[in-house]
This record gives sequence, structure tokens and C-alpha cells, in this order.
Amino acid sequence: MRIGMLRNMNNQLSVATVVNMDTLQSLAREFKQRFELSSGLIHEKLAGKEFIFNHDGKDNYPFAGWSEACEGELRPILPVEEQVTIASTDSSCILLGESFEGAVYAVRAAVTFSCAGLVRGYFRVGPTIVYLSAKGAYGLPADLEPFELRVALTDHQIAERIIRNAVEQKIVSTLVSSPQISIVMADGSLKHPFELYPVEMGKSESDACLVGFSKSSSLVASSRLTGTVSKAPGPAYCAAQEGTVQTIVAKFSGDGLVFRLDVARPVAQLPRVLGLMLHNDGFSVGYPESLRVAHHLSVFSRSEDCALKAYLSKRYFLKHLPAFGLRRMTLGGLSNSG
Repeated sequence: MRIGMLRNMNNQLSVATVVNMDTLQSLAREFKQRFELSSGLIHEKLAGKEFIFNHDGKDNYPFAGWSEACEGELRPILPVEEQVTIASTDSSCILLGESFEGAVYAVRAAVTFSCAGLVRGYFRVGPTIVYLSAKGAYGLPADLEPFELRVALTDHQIAERIIRNAVEQKIVSTLVSSPQISIVMADGSLKHPFELYPVEMGKSESDACLVGFSKSSSLVASSRLTGTVSKAPGPAYCAAQEGTVQTIVAKFSGDGLVFRLDVARPVAQLPRVLGLMLHNDGFSVGYPESLRVAHHLSVFSRSEDCALKAYLSKRYFLKHLPAFGLRRMTLGGLSNSG
């Protein structure tokens, strides 16, 4: 035991013979000085503040909202008792595998229709096979921009988001042009860097309104508007950002959660659009039932994942190579959040 300790000490001490410790000490002092310079500002921003601690990288929501409200104008959401059709869409994308040149994904989307407070029907698109490589994207309803393809090839999670976005854009463009549909709802923000807002909507003569309904948003988690809206006795909203696409913070039931909504065209009819949503969709904990159903219809089960891989192997005569988990092999089996 003592020999092992001495060996470890020797290994630690011998670092000085191969590394310029003065350089590392200087680097450490620089980091310390930078923290000390900003420590006062951090203290000013955080001292005594309400705080949500993150758990395993998941989005969190304060149980009672933020107690410190702001001066935002709180407006009630009043139901508009008129039967219209609301179409809600969501999608899911999974990585199936890789070749030395590119990666293969599967994507599926679902659309649900609600009216008079109930989900009336649905349809699903896919699963569709998508192949991404440096030579191009194959299997998508539209070509990716060069920068989108470059970004997608750097990270699988980013690629899945871009693929979902391409599919949902096509679906949303079709839905908003339908004269039978008054409101189209999509899961997520319309102002994301890879935004969902379709170019065709600005040219469409349809009066359909597009609403992006975000479950996770820093605006909801950090905005004091959340405190204002959460304390309202019934459905209510506060405007957060004006523009062609108007952003609001809203809840659709007295005991419901607060969500971020991006509402695109026509902005002047925002109270009416929210009232139609309240009357024609169901809301469990404040989230639209149509979007909830669309989510469950679009996700892949484990058996579907296996079936798609079997299809790929048979359809394209793939040669299966044994593989191992790179992260577990390099970092070991200890679980941590890094």
C-alpha cells in the first residue's frame, strides 16, 4: 500500500520534469484573476435571487412560478365559442447508423385535428429514411442549405433537429394553405436559429394562423413575465416581443403551466386566435391535447427502431460491423453529468 502511494506521488511530482509548471501556474492565476474581476458582478446579479437548480440537463419549471412579477400587462384569454379546425403537428427523428461517408436517420411526423375541445382525427407521415453525407442530403422534402448540411454533419443531435425542421416546414406550409384549417400549431419556437416559420406563409392568401408552442424556453424559465401570468386566476397572457411573429407568455387554465407561444399572422387578431384555441382544443396542465397526441404518434418505439435497422440491412445489403460505445470505452463506466 505504501509503495503504491509513493509511486503515485512520484508520478505526480515527475510532471514538473516534462511540463513548464510556471506556464501552468500563470494560466491558473489568469483564470483566478478573471473570476475575481467578475465575482462582484456575479454577486450583484445572483445575491438573494430565486434559483432553479438543474438536474441531469433537463428543463425545469418553478412549482409556484417566480414570486417577483414584472410590470407586463396581463390580459385574460376569453374563449371564442366558434367551432374551427386546429391542426397540430410534431415529429421525431432517430439515428439508425453510419457508414464511413455519412449517417442514416429515420424521421416521422404526425398531424392531429381538434375541434370543439376534442381531438377528432390524425394522420402520420413516415417513417422516412434520410441519408446525410458531404455529397448531399437524400430523402428530405426539400434541399438543405449548404450551411445547414455542414452543421448537420458535425453533430447527430443538430442533424436530427434540422431533419425534423425540414419535414415540419413542408407539413406546416401545406396546412396553412388549407381553407378548412384556421389555426396550425407546431411544437417549438418559430424564432429558433433553424426557424420553423415557412417562407411560403408570407405569400399565402390563407387566413390560417401559425402558432409555435414551446415546452422548453429560457423565456419561460427566466422571465419575470412568468410570475405575472402564473398568478392570474384564469387563462391569461403577457406580450413579450412584438414583430411579424409575436412572442407571448401564456397559460390556458387557472392551474396550468406557463408556456411560450410564437404567433405568426395576423398579429392584430391575437386575442381571437387564443380564444379559438381555448375553445377548440383540450388543455391538460395547460398544454394542448392535440400537440400531446401528435407527439406520442410521432415517436419511435424500441421495436420500430430494430425493425427499421433490419429493413436497412435487407434493402441495401449492408455489412454489419461490430461496434462499441466510444464514450464508455474512453471515460469508463462511472456515471456523471459531464
